[in-house]
Amino acid sequence: MYLTKSDFKVAQTCPTKLYYRKLGFTQEQSLDPYTKLLSEGGFMVQKMAQVLFPQGIEIQVVDRDWAAAAAQTLAYLQQPEVTLFEAVVLSRQKLARVDILHKIGDRLELIEVKSRSFDSREHQRHPVQRSKKTHRVNSEWRPTIEDVAFQIQVLQEALAAAGMALTVEAFLMLPDRTKTTDIDRLPTLFELRSDGQNTQVLFHGDVEQLRQQHILTRIGIHKDVLEVLPGVAAQADFLAESLQGELRKIPQPISKHCRNCEYPQGFATCWGELAAVEPHVLDFYQVGRLGSPQKPLVNDLIAAGTVSMFDIPVAVLDDLTYGDRQLVQWEYTAKNQEWFSEHLPHLLKQYAYPLYFIDFETSRLAMPYHAGMRPYEQVAFQWSCHILPEPGAAPQHIDWINVTDAFPNFAFARALMERLPQSHQPGTIFTWATHENSVLRDIYFQMQTYGHRDLELQTWLEQTVKLHPRGGRSRLVDMNALTLKHYFHPLMKGRTSLKYVLPAIWTTQPYLHRLSWLQSYYVEKDGAAINPYDTLPTIRIADQERVVAEGTAAMLAYQEMLYGQHRRDRQIRQQWLELLRQYCCLDTMAMVIIWWHWWHRCVAKG
Repeated sequence: MYLTKSDFKVAQTCPTKLYYRKLGFTQEQSLDPYTKLLSEGGFMVQKMAQVLFPQGIEIQVVDRDWAAAAAQTLAYLQQPEVTLFEAVVLSRQKLARVDILHKIGDRLELIEVKSRSFDSREHQRHPVQRSKKTHRVNSEWRPTIEDVAFQIQVLQEALAAAGMALTVEAFLMLPDRTKTTDIDRLPTLFELRSDGQNTQVLFHGDVEQLRQQHILTRIGIHKDVLEVLPGVAAQADFLAESLQGELRKIPQPISKHCRNCEYPQGFATCWGELAAVEPHVLDFYQVGRLGSPQKPLVNDLIAAGTVSMFDIPVAVLDDLTYGDRQLVQWEYTAKNQEWFSEHLPHLLKQYAYPLYFIDFETSRLAMPYHAGMRPYEQVAFQWSCHILPEPGAAPQHIDWINVTDAFPNFAFARALMERLPQSHQPGTIFTWATHENSVLRDIYFQMQTYGHRDLELQTWLEQTVKLHPRGGRSRLVDMNALTLKHYFHPLMKGRTSLKYVLPAIWTTQPYLHRLSWLQSYYVEKDGAAINPYDTLPTIRIADQERVVAEGTAAMLAYQEMLYGQHRRDRQIRQQWLELLRQYCCLDTMAMVIIWWHWWHRCVAKG
């Protein structure tokens, strides 16, 4: 059993997770290798990097024979000059696959290809991976640097064992936001193929042109790697030792960090009886801010085995920013009651009808869509809108989604503008959080950057969106902000996400189930209504049951529809389209349901 670089990355967040990972415990929102490649066009970045090395040789792993692949890698490295893709290196229970190994004489360049946003101008002013205060590797980039350091450690050990004296240097290769390309419709030139076992990436464009017009930048990080290498090497050896013989769990004290554990079964194992306490201290709003940063109160409570939310002393809930919300949660969870602020009824009466509830689905693809564009442009590919024309009326639904490989943003915004009120027209536009404002702001500045002339759209955006962080205002009303200030339900716990607020209301308010326009969402399980997001139907696509029930899945579905292995299959594209539409529709219907409940309790009932 080997310690891979993915194992190491997981174990750096908590060593105990390595044990659960090797046992195959189920992860929340885990992605298979194909989906990871698809995400945000990562497979395109990998292929572009490989194209820059025309003599590159890919190391194939047959029947998971890692030892044979590692031997093949070392054999190739005997040559004076060679470039290897997906090189395999093994040493003392540790296994690494290196994106690119480039040997020139007695120098060996290890190049890690990352599909993460990077600005070379900013990097020239100050290395992005280093803290401006301490000048050491910063927390944002540390996982990436440690990832490369792990590879360097395994590679150097393998070379030493083989008697090969080579100088190894470390590099990152990243999409550079300062670069543009003259290649039009670049993402469409990449094709991802998979047979379930192996994945292949093809480039159908002009390879020489791509080498001249690529958008990648290589930066040296060897100094950064050397800074973290001693700690990484010691930790990697310690972790690898736990895999020798019988798999051994590395114990770790439980703490507030366990809240984000991706292994639910592992969390239950670590916490034992404390995992089942209700209401749980980890579900308290901003619980990590109680006490000092160096000594959080929640960790003291956990160490003492007192993990009920009611074990938190009320006297400590005095934070000027979060204290009011914390007190509301504490009090109304104890009462097991909803809370509506005294100001909410007045606010609800102020909003002019028709009411428009909008939600966007977006992605940031690494590859520029058109000539002259840059990597990681905001791409808005879908919107949904539910309209309440007057109090008590059934909502009307309209939507828009891009189904072509064209850059969709300007058509997206114009279609939206044509269905939403102008500044002189009555009506109120609702969103959940600030994402929609950010997207429309990005589109406004993209119009200027790329010379897209549409005075009507430009004017509407100026009158609708907050364009600058420190000035102006938005006509978009944020229902998440309203929730934080004016509403609480015990089943929401410490969350205000739409995915928590909707089920809290839906599962406890039977009157909603009787509304004719909501009955399609009403499904019972064991005599109780279940979360509408759990009722979204699956569709069988290419022998797999698929569902889109959250934003990351929507982004991946869009990438699959346009750039995945079945992009030329009309039936499969139509199935992805259906999944996207039903999900985005539910997001705006969820906002309607929440509004309807607020209105029913605060206004209609007096």
